[in-house]
Amino acid sequence: MFAGVLFDFDGTLVDTSELIINSFQHTLRPYLGRVVAPEEVYPYFGITLREGLAAFVPDRPELVEEMLPVYRRFSHDHFDELVCLCPGVRQGLEQLQAAGIKLGIVTSRVRDTTLYGLRLFNLDGFFQAVVTMEDVNSHKPEPEPVQRGVELLRLAPDGVAMIGDSPHDILSAKAAGVTSVAVSWSKVPRERLLAAAPDLVVTNMAEITALCLDGKKQPDARSATGTGGLCSSY
Repeated sequence: MFAGVLFDFDGTLVDTSELIINSFQHTLRPYLGRVVAPEEVYPYFGITLREGLAAFVPDRPELVEEMLPVYRRFSHDHFDELVCLCPGVRQGLEQLQAAGIKLGIVTSRVRDTTLYGLRLFNLDGFFQAVVTMEDVNSHKPEPEPVQRGVELLRLAPDGVAMIGDSPHDILSAKAAGVTSVAVSWSKVPRERLLAAAPDLVVTNMAEITALCLDGKKQPDARSATGTGGLCSSY
């Protein structure tokens, strides 16, 4: 059982997959002269937007400063229509909160859009800590974001689980000394998730609440089965 649970935002609590893919496609098309495929974008879920865009123009890093406002404007304009809550999230958060478990967000997204998303889906009342890109000097997969979340919850690392949908979430959690839990509804290829060696893999929100409330042992990462589905970050 855990005294605290940290969640990634994109792809774990809310499905921002279509928003991120469309935003990348819109932003990169004038620079690359083509529309990038969704599969080209998936590897950059879970890292900062700046790093994700830079990966597509490795020889022209100066273009990233031009692309950032284009991406963010498109994302802002289409957020409400392309983003939805992941299945079972509200019910799960209500159960965890009622049990007195401390909850937090650790995301590579910027603060204003993170808070906007939480308000949009009426989730902001659940979380006692929100760690965003601006709150740390180093980002996932480094341990600092998760460590900051643990500090804000005022808990010991061994009493906290970090739930995420990308290898970056898992690696950050492991480096910070908390229990790493991968959700299998990510669009990130399953083999990449497993390569990060999460402590546990869950297939739905109900398994997360069972793990936290009952201490029910979940399947080993090597044998857990996934369903495919959601994912993202920024």
